[in-house]
Amino acid sequence: MLWEHSYPPIITGRRRVGDRRAIRRRLHNTLLHDVRSRSDQPWISSCAAWSFAALVAIASVAIGANDAHAQRALGVGEDATVLARGAVRVSAQATWSSYNELYGPGGQLESLGAPLSPDSLGVQQLAILRPLETSLRELAQQPNANVTLGPVRSDFRARVARSAFVIDLGLTSRLQLTGRLPYEHTISEIVFDVNPRGYAAHPANVGPNPALAGVNPAVTQNQRVVDSLLQAANNLSGRLDACTTNPGDPVCADRSRVEALVQDARAFARGLAETYGVGADTARGSLFVPMVGSTLQSAIASRVASINASFKTYIPALSVWDAPFPAQVPITSAQTQELLGEALGTAPVAVVERSHIGDVEFGAKLLLIDTYGSMRQARASAGRGLRFAVGGLLRLGTAQVDRPDDLADIGTGDGQTDIEVSGIADVVLTRRFWASAVARYGRQLEDEKVLRIPDVPRNPFLAAFREQEVGRDLGDYVELEATPRLVYNDYLSISAQWTYRRKAEDTYTGTFTVEAPDGEPVTLDARVLGVGTEQTEQRVGGGLSFSTLRAFDRGRARLPIEVHFLHTQVVSGSGYAPKRFASQLQVRYYTRVFGASLR
Repeated sequence: MLWEHSYPPIITGRRRVGDRRAIRRRLHNTLLHDVRSRSDQPWISSCAAWSFAALVAIASVAIGANDAHAQRALGVGEDATVLARGAVRVSAQATWSSYNELYGPGGQLESLGAPLSPDSLGVQQLAILRPLETSLRELAQQPNANVTLGPVRSDFRARVARSAFVIDLGLTSRLQLTGRLPYEHTISEIVFDVNPRGYAAHPANVGPNPALAGVNPAVTQNQRVVDSLLQAANNLSGRLDACTTNPGDPVCADRSRVEALVQDARAFARGLAETYGVGADTARGSLFVPMVGSTLQSAIASRVASINASFKTYIPALSVWDAPFPAQVPITSAQTQELLGEALGTAPVAVVERSHIGDVEFGAKLLLIDTYGSMRQARASAGRGLRFAVGGLLRLGTAQVDRPDDLADIGTGDGQTDIEVSGIADVVLTRRFWASAVARYGRQLEDEKVLRIPDVPRNPFLAAFREQEVGRDLGDYVELEATPRLVYNDYLSISAQWTYRRKAEDTYTGTFTVEAPDGEPVTLDARVLGVGTEQTEQRVGGGLSFSTLRAFDRGRARLPIEVHFLHTQVVSGSGYAPKRFASQLQVRYYTRVFGASLR
């Protein structure tokens, strides 16, 4: 949002009471000269000199007590004042923010990298593992077994540097126009660690297939197991065929059981060859096989031993068989990155930098009430007054949104056109204290974006076939802001700020039936993208301001400028609002394109 501030009366184009001001200036300058001359004398202490200077200040204020409008109201934050007719304010802003945590359900903090840190990297994240899981369930005869490549831990921090060029123009004494051109540089810093050391929960039960890596013992052992199963099955099948000529063979008396054993052994051999691999081009095996010592590997080894024992009932001389060769080590982070690229069609999970224009803004503000602006009213109020203005803002969707093929990308804005209205009230309580209250309502307009649609909310591991153009309507928002300000003198002030923001749930539309890589049809419903996106956020902060506007008004400064520094941080929220820390530096320069001189 545009940060606006009030300005000295001369810039408003309102008249001043010249005689009283001249008298006060002469007295002030005369006494100040006396202070300086006295402070040069050795018998006047520094403390006495400053005490005398304080009396000078009190005398000056006393003479000009009715000149309430001379009070310079400084401070960060938006306020209700507008520039005078023809006045121009040029602002340069720089904002630095960072966050690595989000306020999840119930306001509980969670890591920004939580969606990229599943305890088990399995079928839910990588559909490419589903055929392997189905095969291993059959081989191990464990219908509820789940495969996992192991846990993932992602250390994710987002940093955003925003710069903006803002121009405010006083079209009339009550109407101000504003234009804001933002430019954003985002940095996603992420460390993607798979199977980290010391993490024992949900260890990997499948790993890279040694047979595909050209490990000769693996290929040889797998081939020996498959050959042994097929040879034993062929032996019994041949003996069954010879039962007409050799009816005394034990297999003939137990034909149904032997036929089931032969059929089971052949299916088991085929499954082992397809999963573990035997080196042939037609049976090289899957990318992953059960880990050594895992429950799946133990179950498959037990089944090999069980089938071997069943065959020995009919083939007593049969030797004991080995189990297929298991994976020796879990998948590494580098291998996972390669797998994600192949399976999902995504960029490597690494540091991502993005620079682009943000969402451009055009706005207007209309001053409706200003009891503090009139000199007659100011004298009557003795420094107290009220301003009230209404504003309107059009925010164009010129920013770039997150790339759907990058798991760690951060866009330069939401890329959606918004319409915002606001009401701003200033309450001036004393010559040194005033405050502003702002209420904003934003209507976010519908658009269409290309996004990847998950089956469950917040799953970032999405394959390319899920990428579709969906209807998007980000939730409307309400903001409340309060900014009290304490004016120390004509140059310095200190401010505090509190902001509350509430955004409604986002809405996505579109239903698609697409073909998955395995040839199966998959129905995608874009509504899942909006689940859990209702958001609240509360920020607090404070700032300092320096201004030469009053000095410029008095002819004591060459340039009318303001410098503001504001630091804010999010202290509570929900709906995965970032716990953001932000610092902003702003420099503003005043000039005039038409109308009377600034002085």
